[in-house]
Amino acid sequence: MLKLEHAAVMTLVALCVAAPSSTVWAQEVEKSEEGVEKGEEEVDGGEEDVGGGEEEDQGPLLPEGMTLDEVLDRAEKPAPEDFPDPVPDDQFRFFLLVDQLEYRYDLEDEPDQVGTELQGYVGGDYNRLWLKSEGEAGWQGDAGFEGESENDLVYGRLISPFWHAQIGAQYANEWTEDKYEDIWAGALALQGLAPGMFELDASLYVTQNLNMLADLEAEYDIRITQRLVFQPRVELSFAAQDIEERGIGVGLTKVVGDLRLRYEVLREFAPYVGARYQGLTFETADLAEAEGEDTSRFFVLGGVRFAVY
Repeated sequence: MLKLEHAAVMTLVALCVAAPSSTVWAQEVEKSEEGVEKGEEEVDGGEEDVGGGEEEDQGPLLPEGMTLDEVLDRAEKPAPEDFPDPVPDDQFRFFLLVDQLEYRYDLEDEPDQVGTELQGYVGGDYNRLWLKSEGEAGWQGDAGFEGESENDLVYGRLISPFWHAQIGAQYANEWTEDKYEDIWAGALALQGLAPGMFELDASLYVTQNLNMLADLEAEYDIRITQRLVFQPRVELSFAAQDIEERGIGVGLTKVVGDLRLRYEVLREFAPYVGARYQGLTFETADLAEAEGEDTSRFFVLGGVRFAVY
């Protein structure tokens, strides 16, 4: 009897010890299964990421509903008529720059002058119709009201990003109170912006009498501040032959040097002050001296520069 009781007690103790152990074991099994499931989900997610990376490597997607051949065929066709131009280089524009409108005071008691120089165009970036004009007039001398002007009307074609080739005609005139003379000439010119930001304008003229003349103008803007600009300018004139009726000798005939300091109240409007030297040279100077004329003159000047567009 005692043995049976002892065996029952030992069985009960064993059950008490074994119960917690089985619970811990069951919990560990559940955790292990959850880890396996989680690992499988991560693997699946990794495979999805890998698949996404493969899609990025495939490049841009094709338009919806089109095959690659259809896309390539469409790319070979011209753009639709209503498709906007990538660069608006076909715009029609108008521009006028009155570079000089000034009063010139002669420092040697010769007649003062009113001088003008302007240029403008209508057209686009490639093809333009240019008007270039300059002139001067005085009224204080013995000859009374006198002056001269040169007016070029030329077609210009853009031949490089900063250069226009021009061809057309020039109308030039000279007058006094009792005399008027005009001259027509064919004109060929090259105008543009040289390296270093020098503005150049070179023109060749063949007059109605088959005389050949040439002009070269160069100017440069030196910005002292954003609005204060100092501009040196040089103009040289040449002749291929003597033209005695106009007092012109062969070679370099005339030199004009200008210095102007302008203040740009607006980019389109700037008053200025400056000085000018103009002189006849070589055979042209000899012809002028023979007529009793001065061969050089000095001016101080003031005026305005403005643009319209």
